[in-house]
Amino acid sequence: MTRPRLLDLFCGAGGAAVGYHRAGFDIVGVDIRPQPRYPFEFIQADAMTVPLGGYDAIHASPPCQAYSATRTIWNNRGGHPDLVDATRERLEASGTPWVMENVNGAPVVPHIILCGTMFGLTHDDWELRRHRLFETDGLFILTPECRHNGPVSGVYGGHARDRRRTLGVYGHGSGNPGGSPKGTTASIAQAKAIMGIDWMTCAEISQAIPPAYTEYIGARLMDYLKQRAA
Repeated sequence: MTRPRLLDLFCGAGGAAVGYHRAGFDIVGVDIRPQPRYPFEFIQADAMTVPLGGYDAIHASPPCQAYSATRTIWNNRGGHPDLVDATRERLEASGTPWVMENVNGAPVVPHIILCGTMFGLTHDDWELRRHRLFETDGLFILTPECRHNGPVSGVYGGHARDRRRTLGVYGHGSGNPGGSPKGTTASIAQAKAIMGIDWMTCAEISQAIPPAYTEYIGARLMDYLKQRAA
Protein backbone atom coordinates (compact mmCIF):
# COMPACT_ATOMS: atom_id res chain seq x y z
CA MET A 1 0.00 0.00 0.00
CA THR A 2 1.27 3.48 -0.87
CA ARG A 3 2.36 5.48 2.16
CA PRO A 4 0.46 8.76 2.61
CA ARG A 5 2.45 11.93 1.93
CA LEU A 6 2.91 14.56 4.62
CA LEU A 7 4.13 18.11 3.97
CA ASP A 8 6.38 19.37 6.77
CA LEU A 9 6.32 23.20 6.78
CA PHE A 10 9.03 25.18 8.61
CA CYS A 11 10.73 21.81 8.83
CA GLY A 12 14.10 22.74 10.33
CA ALA A 13 16.44 19.76 10.58
CA GLY A 14 13.65 17.18 10.77
CA GLY A 15 12.79 16.21 14.35
CA ALA A 16 9.06 16.24 13.60
CA ALA A 17 9.60 14.59 10.23
CA VAL A 18 11.31 11.52 11.68
CA GLY A 19 8.40 10.90 14.04
CA TYR A 20 5.85 11.10 11.25
CA HIS A 21 7.97 8.82 9.08
CA ARG A 22 8.07 6.23 11.84
CA ALA A 23 4.28 6.46 11.98
CA GLY A 24 4.06 5.50 8.30
CA PHE A 25 4.23 8.73 6.27
CA ASP A 26 6.47 9.75 3.38
CA ILE A 27 7.73 13.24 4.12
CA VAL A 28 8.50 16.36 2.09
CA GLY A 29 10.08 19.17 4.10
CA VAL A 30 9.97 22.89 3.35
CA ASP A 31 12.11 25.56 4.95
CA ILE A 32 13.29 28.98 3.82
CA ARG A 33 16.83 28.11 4.94
CA PRO A 34 19.05 25.29 3.67
CA GLN A 35 18.71 22.13 5.78
CA PRO A 36 21.60 19.89 4.75
CA ARG A 37 20.86 17.33 7.47
CA TYR A 38 17.13 17.00 6.77
CA PRO A 39 16.68 13.23 6.37
CA PHE A 40 13.93 13.23 3.70
CA GLU A 41 12.98 15.02 0.50
CA PHE A 42 13.58 18.75 1.03
CA ILE A 43 12.43 21.88 -0.79
CA GLN A 44 14.04 25.21 0.04
CA ALA A 45 11.15 27.65 -0.20
CA ASP A 46 8.98 30.03 1.80
CA ALA A 47 6.47 27.94 3.78
CA MET A 48 3.99 30.81 3.51
CA THR A 49 3.87 30.66 -0.30
CA VAL A 50 4.75 27.06 -1.26
CA PRO A 51 1.80 25.17 -2.86
CA LEU A 52 -0.02 22.92 -0.39
CA GLY A 53 -1.81 20.66 -2.84
CA GLY A 54 -1.03 16.99 -3.45
CA TYR A 55 -0.49 15.90 0.15
CA ASP A 56 -2.53 13.73 2.50
CA ALA A 57 -1.64 15.74 5.61
CA ILE A 58 0.33 18.83 6.61
CA HIS A 59 2.42 19.60 9.69
CA ALA A 60 3.56 23.16 10.41
CA SER A 61 5.94 24.51 13.04
CA PRO A 62 5.99 28.29 12.47
CA PRO A 63 8.81 30.18 14.23
CA CYS A 64 8.36 30.02 18.00
CA GLN A 65 10.85 32.65 19.21
CA ALA A 66 8.19 35.38 19.41
CA TYR A 67 6.43 33.40 22.16
CA SER A 68 9.32 31.50 23.78
CA ALA A 69 10.40 32.20 27.35
CA THR A 70 13.87 32.93 25.93
CA ARG A 71 12.70 35.72 23.62
CA THR A 72 14.15 38.50 25.80
CA ILE A 73 17.35 36.67 26.71
CA TRP A 74 20.66 37.34 25.02
CA ASN A 75 20.29 37.54 21.24
CA ASN A 76 16.61 36.58 21.25
CA ARG A 77 15.43 40.15 21.86
CA GLY A 78 12.51 41.03 19.58
CA GLY A 79 12.24 41.04 15.82
CA HIS A 80 10.87 37.52 15.51
CA PRO A 81 8.00 36.83 13.10
CA ASP A 82 4.54 35.99 14.43
CA LEU A 83 3.19 33.60 11.79
CA VAL A 84 0.79 31.39 13.77
CA ASP A 85 -2.45 33.09 12.67
CA ALA A 86 -1.33 33.41 9.05
CA THR A 87 -0.20 29.78 9.01
CA ARG A 88 -3.54 28.63 10.42
CA GLU A 89 -5.36 30.52 7.64
CA ARG A 90 -3.26 28.75 5.00
CA LEU A 91 -3.81 25.35 6.59
CA GLU A 92 -7.57 25.81 6.92
CA ALA A 93 -7.84 26.98 3.31
CA SER A 94 -5.93 23.92 2.08
CA GLY A 95 -8.74 21.46 2.87
CA THR A 96 -6.10 18.95 4.01
CA PRO A 97 -5.90 17.47 7.54
CA TRP A 98 -3.29 19.46 9.43
CA VAL A 99 -1.35 19.78 12.68
CA MET A 100 0.35 22.98 13.87
CA GLU A 101 2.96 22.96 16.66
CA ASN A 102 4.36 25.67 18.88
CA VAL A 103 5.58 26.52 22.39
CA ASN A 104 3.72 27.42 25.55
CA GLY A 105 2.47 30.99 25.22
CA ALA A 106 1.86 30.80 21.47
CA PRO A 107 -1.65 31.66 20.20
CA VAL A 108 -2.51 28.10 19.20
CA VAL A 109 -5.52 26.12 20.38
CA PRO A 110 -3.86 23.45 22.55
CA HIS A 111 -5.80 20.39 21.41
CA ILE A 112 -2.76 18.32 22.37
CA ILE A 113 -0.01 19.10 24.91
CA LEU A 114 2.96 16.76 24.88
CA CYS A 115 5.95 16.43 27.21
CA GLY A 116 9.05 14.25 27.16
CA THR A 117 8.01 12.59 30.41
CA MET A 118 4.98 11.11 28.63
CA PHE A 119 7.31 9.05 26.45
CA GLY A 120 9.99 8.14 28.95
CA LEU A 121 12.60 10.43 27.38
CA THR A 122 15.43 10.23 29.89
CA HIS A 123 19.23 10.13 30.00
CA ASP A 124 21.33 9.27 33.04
CA ASP A 125 18.28 9.64 35.30
CA TRP A 126 17.47 13.10 33.92
CA GLU A 127 14.05 13.50 32.33
CA LEU A 128 13.00 15.74 29.45
CA ARG A 129 10.30 18.25 30.37
CA ARG A 130 9.75 19.98 27.04
CA HIS A 131 6.09 20.90 26.58
CA ARG A 132 4.77 21.57 23.11
CA LEU A 133 1.29 22.60 22.00
CA PHE A 134 -0.36 21.01 18.97
CA GLU A 135 -3.45 22.42 17.24
CA THR A 136 -5.32 20.36 14.66
CA ASP A 137 -8.18 20.77 12.22
CA GLY A 138 -10.45 18.80 14.57
CA LEU A 139 -8.53 15.54 14.75
CA PHE A 140 -9.14 14.13 18.26
CA ILE A 141 -6.11 12.84 20.10
CA LEU A 142 -6.13 11.75 23.73
CA THR A 143 -3.17 13.39 25.47
CA PRO A 144 -1.22 11.17 27.87
CA GLU A 145 -0.38 12.54 31.31
CA CYS A 146 2.96 14.14 32.21
CA ARG A 147 5.06 12.00 34.55
CA HIS A 148 7.37 14.48 36.21
CA ASN A 149 9.45 12.50 38.68
CA GLY A 150 13.21 12.94 38.51
CA PRO A 151 15.67 15.76 37.85
CA VAL A 152 14.50 17.84 34.90
CA SER A 153 16.14 18.38 31.54
CA GLY A 154 15.04 21.52 29.72
CA VAL A 155 15.82 22.00 26.03
CA TYR A 156 15.96 25.68 25.13
CA GLY A 157 17.01 27.89 22.25
CA GLY A 158 18.81 30.46 24.44
CA HIS A 159 20.45 30.62 27.85
CA ALA A 160 17.43 30.25 30.14
CA ARG A 161 17.95 29.40 33.79
CA ASP A 162 15.70 28.41 36.66
CA ARG A 163 16.07 27.25 40.24
CA ARG A 164 15.51 23.55 39.66
CA ARG A 165 18.12 20.92 38.96
CA THR A 166 18.22 21.38 35.21
CA LEU A 167 20.09 19.85 32.32
CA GLY A 168 19.56 22.57 29.70
CA VAL A 169 20.16 22.09 25.98
CA TYR A 170 21.04 25.43 24.40
CA GLY A 171 21.87 26.67 20.93
CA HIS A 172 25.62 26.78 21.55
CA GLY A 173 26.05 25.19 24.98
CA SER A 174 28.27 22.46 26.27
CA GLY A 175 28.84 20.96 29.69
CA ASN A 176 27.61 18.22 31.97
CA PRO A 177 24.51 17.65 34.10
CA GLY A 178 24.82 18.49 37.77
CA GLY A 179 23.10 19.88 40.80
CA SER A 180 23.62 23.59 40.22
CA PRO A 181 20.60 25.55 41.49
CA LYS A 182 20.73 27.66 38.33
CA GLY A 183 20.92 24.76 35.90
CA THR A 184 23.67 23.16 33.88
CA THR A 185 24.16 23.22 30.13
CA ALA A 186 24.08 19.88 28.32
CA SER A 187 26.68 18.64 25.91
CA ILE A 188 25.54 17.85 22.39
CA ALA A 189 25.88 14.13 23.19
CA GLN A 190 23.53 14.47 26.16
CA ALA A 191 21.08 16.56 24.13
CA LYS A 192 20.99 13.97 21.36
CA ALA A 193 20.47 11.15 23.84
CA ILE A 194 17.57 12.69 25.74
CA MET A 195 15.82 14.06 22.62
CA GLY A 196 16.20 10.83 20.62
CA ILE A 197 17.99 12.74 17.82
CA ASP A 198 21.44 11.81 16.52
CA TRP A 199 21.87 13.76 13.26
CA MET A 200 21.59 17.45 14.27
CA THR A 201 23.96 20.15 15.41
CA CYS A 202 23.47 21.72 18.84
CA ALA A 203 21.80 24.80 17.32
CA GLU A 204 19.41 22.61 15.31
CA ILE A 205 18.50 20.32 18.19
CA SER A 206 17.65 23.28 20.43
CA GLN A 207 14.78 24.11 18.04
CA ALA A 208 13.63 20.56 17.37
CA ILE A 209 10.65 18.47 18.41
CA PRO A 210 11.55 15.03 19.80
CA PRO A 211 10.45 12.48 17.16
CA ALA A 212 8.49 10.63 19.86
CA TYR A 213 5.96 13.48 19.89
CA THR A 214 5.08 13.31 16.21
CA GLU A 215 5.29 9.53 16.09
CA TYR A 216 2.49 9.56 18.67
CA ILE A 217 0.49 12.16 16.75
CA GLY A 218 1.27 10.55 13.40
CA ALA A 219 -0.11 7.17 14.47
CA ARG A 220 -3.43 8.79 15.31
CA LEU A 221 -3.35 10.91 12.18
CA MET A 222 -2.83 7.73 10.17
CA ASP A 223 -5.89 6.16 11.82
CA TYR A 224 -7.87 9.32 11.06
CA LEU A 225 -6.93 9.19 7.36
CA LYS A 226 -7.88 5.52 7.16
CA GLN A 227 -11.28 6.25 8.72
CA ARG A 228 -11.86 9.08 6.22
CA ALA A 229 -10.98 6.80 3.33
CA ALA A 230 -13.21 3.94 4.50
